[in-house]
Amino acid sequence: MSAISKMPEIEGFEFVDYADERHLDDVMRLVSNDLSEPYSVFTYRYFLHRWPNLCVLAVPTTPATNGEEGTDDQPRKCEPVGCIVCKIDIEGGEGESPDLDIHSLSAWKEQNKDMIYSGYIGMLAVQEEHRRFGLGTALIHRAIYRMKELGCESIKLETEASNAKAMSLYENRFGFIREELLKKYYLNWGDAYRLRLWFDTS
Repeated sequence: MSAISKMPEIEGFEFVDYADERHLDDVMRLVSNDLSEPYSVFTYRYFLHRWPNLCVLAVPTTPATNGEEGTDDQPRKCEPVGCIVCKIDIEGGEGESPDLDIHSLSAWKEQNKDMIYSGYIGMLAVQEEHRRFGLGTALIHRAIYRMKELGCESIKLETEASNAKAMSLYENRFGFIREELLKKYYLNWGDAYRLRLWFDTS
């Protein structure tokens, strides 16, 4: 069975699309707490404003009990506990790649039928206390499905070479392969692997 043939559902959680700036703080909170590489607000907005449909958040269906009771006017909110943030690029080619977004993609593809498009997973984060529920796997499933539906022939990402759990998830669960070792890729001088998942387009 294909890794993206069926979207996994997780009891107690729902998966929602990035809506607008109301979700920006949630994405920044999750990513900054989970990933070692810091990002500026401009980086987040570059992804989220251009590709809002490629950002998915995992949200509990029941608010966490933290001692604060909601009211009829202001019920307690369910804060996202996981997210994935992606984009689409043009693969290879000569000259500078245009800044695509979800609004210009269809028109660009119509005018440039020979171009090859690749998806890119830029950020994936799940709160530590909500791991082992399969949220990361479910978020990746949804991102892969959407990027393939938008015409990508492959998906790539970078992950820390020392992160055995992430490497196992991408390689063993989804079929990503190691494409390149990036020495001293991160600000902490940590190495990274560039991984890629190829789709069968035959």
